[in-house]
Amino acid sequence: MRGWWVCVGVLVFAGSVGAVQPRIWEQETQAQFLEGEVEDLSISREGTVRLGPAVDLLAETGEGYVWSLARDSKGTLYAGTGNEGRIYRVGPDGQVNLLYDSPEVAIFALAVGSNGTVYAGSSPGGLIYAIDPGQEPRTLAETGDSHVWALELGRGRLFAATGGEQGRVVSVSLDGKVETLLEAADANVVSLLRTSDGTLFAGTDENGLVYRHDDRGTAVLYDAIENEIHDLALGDDGTLYAVAMSQPTRPPSAGGSNGRSSEGSASGSSRSALYAIKPTGSGFRVWESPASMLLSVGVLSDGAAEIVTGDEGGLHHVYPRGGQTLVARLKDQSPWTFLTDGEGGGLIGSAGTGEVWSIGSKPAERGILTSEPEDFNLVSRWGTLTYQAELPRRSSVEFKTRSGNREAPDETWSAWATVDKGRISSPAARFIQYRATLSGTERAQPLLRRVRVAGLQENVRPVVLTLEVENGTGPSNEGSGGGNGRGEVERGVWKIEWKGADVNDDALTYALHFKGRAEREWKLLAEDLTATDYAWQTDSAPEGSVQVRLTVSDKASNPPHLALSAERLSEPFEVDHTPPSVSLEVAPRGAGVVRLTGRATDATTPLVEAAYSVNSGPWRVLFPSDDIFDSKEETFDAKVDGLTPGEYTLVVRVVDGLGNVGVAKRLFDVRK
Repeated sequence: MRGWWVCVGVLVFAGSVGAVQPRIWEQETQAQFLEGEVEDLSISREGTVRLGPAVDLLAETGEGYVWSLARDSKGTLYAGTGNEGRIYRVGPDGQVNLLYDSPEVAIFALAVGSNGTVYAGSSPGGLIYAIDPGQEPRTLAETGDSHVWALELGRGRLFAATGGEQGRVVSVSLDGKVETLLEAADANVVSLLRTSDGTLFAGTDENGLVYRHDDRGTAVLYDAIENEIHDLALGDDGTLYAVAMSQPTRPPSAGGSNGRSSEGSASGSSRSALYAIKPTGSGFRVWESPASMLLSVGVLSDGAAEIVTGDEGGLHHVYPRGGQTLVARLKDQSPWTFLTDGEGGGLIGSAGTGEVWSIGSKPAERGILTSEPEDFNLVSRWGTLTYQAELPRRSSVEFKTRSGNREAPDETWSAWATVDKGRISSPAARFIQYRATLSGTERAQPLLRRVRVAGLQENVRPVVLTLEVENGTGPSNEGSGGGNGRGEVERGVWKIEWKGADVNDDALTYALHFKGRAEREWKLLAEDLTATDYAWQTDSAPEGSVQVRLTVSDKASNPPHLALSAERLSEPFEVDHTPPSVSLEVAPRGAGVVRLTGRATDATTPLVEAAYSVNSGPWRVLFPSDDIFDSKEETFDAKVDGLTPGEYTLVVRVVDGLGNVGVAKRLFDVRK
């Protein structure tokens, strides 16, 4: 039986109405789910969460590191360790028995022959040991190098990847004779693969080189931009898979960085990549991982590459045509080496704990997904948690939530609370986190596809950021600190502009009121505005000093009892419809000269400009008697000369602060 949206809650909040818009947090992709902590779960490339394989502790060697693992034909497991250079036999029940305590520090490579002989490569002496069934361990060969990093068996010979001063691939006969097959340009050859036809592939640790050695000789097959080719695997179609890392990963027991610098390390990035390399040498990245260590690669029967990452650790299946599935998170296992069982599981050797972990091919009975905390930006009340899942009989998904006001959960957060019928009972807070527990059996697997959490932010009062009133000569008050370059406004029309903001992203409406400075009450000018400007035709407004009040409200997105508003007042500005009053007198003052005297007054605004014209000639500037335009009343006393006998028309024009123009005219004669 399958259930889709098996928990569907109606988004209802106490005291809310349809206009209230809750914020929805939704997770449905692999990337989103992987932001959280995963325990015994698998997350597919399609974003499906299901029970992952069981990861169980198989054995504790008592050593610090398990560097290598190998099985014989009977399934007996061997573990090479450090930093005492010991080799252990591990039984199916996890029983650990010492096979050989070598004089070396580390056993980095193991291989088991068809007759049961165990071969071990060591460091820092670069020795290869052979442990025949029922016999005492013996030194098979001295490679002459410091480290033996990898071993391969074939055609009655042993092949070893070595390093220290110069990386090599050597062939070792079963009687211990060493022959150099390949000398690398780097200090270490750290990975080695032998194919069924005898071809050898080798990877280096400084320049990220992949070598191919066969009957035709040795050649570089591929040069990766990363530094180290840590492991190699061959697909059925002949594609070579290589895991590459930007920084070489050297076990503590192997000494220092062997002289290499970080130059050329893919721009200093710590990311790693899986390459698919064709037999021709052309290669491309199949997968790029944020983990700095890709430790192991194998190829499964379906063609997927099986990858183990270090750092927090994970087992991944990477598909040649794109995408990857997280099969298991190995956060607590500290993986270093992986031995696959070919069926999607295998064994993990741990660095730092000396443990061996088993990854089963059957799913765990229980898995937990703990999401990353989600920031709702403001304190929010929680609605419902809904999810989409397939739940066969005998399987289940259960949710809990917790909340707090600190980004990282701590003791100030609420306790985990069960989500009952979709209802979230965690207290109001800014951050919330969910935990999903999946339970099932091998035949009854729950599948989780989507999780949605609804929260209603606490309403915060909106604000008015700016308020400007413009009369055609620029803003009259606060805001941008000058004109906005939009040109003049029609006479008698005041342009009011503003900016409002709301941290809840609520829809905002605005109301405008005005009031004369001498008046007691505000008068409504306009309301329920959604635009952020208004053209006020002031012809019907009283003259004098006026203020505008802007009110912003979030009532369009909140019920009346939750809606909030804020106000802002403009600086006082003058409304003036009446032109200045101008009186004018002209009197003769000698031959060709007249004296112009007059007075101009304005009821509301100061005078700003005056000019006169004779017989409709060009306008000439006329200054007040005190030379300064600074009041509502100014007097004029000027001389007009250069006149010839005849009749003249003299016009004086006076402009007030709002552009109103007053005019006076006089006729006069100039006699001979």
